[in-house]
Parts: sequence; structure tokens; C-alpha cells
Amino acid sequence: MRYTLIGALLSGLAVATISQTVPAQALKTELSGAAQSARQARAERDFRTGRYASAYASFAALADAGHAPSAQIALLMVRHGPALFGSDWFATPAQQMRWNALVINAARGRLDLEDNERGD
Repeated sequence: MRYTLIGALLSGLAVATISQTVPAQALKTELSGAAQSARQARAERDFRTGRYASAYASFAALADAGHAPSAQIALLMVRHGPALFGSDWFATPAQQMRWNALVINAARGRLDLEDNERGD
């Protein structure tokens, strides 16, 4: 199951355009829409071209600014860096907790939308 989840995340990452934004918890760094879009595009480009360290730095900054999809990618890179990317990246426990909260809140929001669309 773990490999299926990792494969799904990585394959989704290759084609995903990260656009959903969820408000961050305390200590977030605000990015303007243009700055966020530019950093997001750079992170995606760096990831696709194998510049993983640069991609991680951008995804981590976006996650710190409250961008849930970037938080999900940053967490994947922190947790599985050596096995998948040949590198070990660092995030503080507090960062990881905030990023996890962003991912969970985004997932709950998607589930709420699906329930509302079905009339549940």
C-alpha cells in the first residue's frame, strides 16, 4: 500500500498544477499571488528536471506560506528523501505538524465538497 500511495503521489505530481490554497496556521509567511505562482512554477519545473533540492526549498517555503499541495509534496520529500531522491531534507517538528494540518484540512474540505455534491 505504501508503494501505491507514493507512486500515486509522484505520478499526480508530474501532471498536477498546484492551485488550491488553504489558510496556514500561525507563523505563515504571506506571498503575493504573483510571487506564489512564480515560486510554484519554479518548484514544479525543478522537480520535473530532477533539481530536487531546489524544488524542496520552494515547496517548503510555499508550505510555510499555507499552500496545502506544496505541504503534501514537502512532507513526502522529507519522509522519503533518501529512498526516492537520494537526499535527506530537514523540516522542524513544528513545520511538519503545520504541514500535516494543512494537508488534513485540505482533505477534509475535499470530502465536505464531495458529500455536498452527493447530497450526503
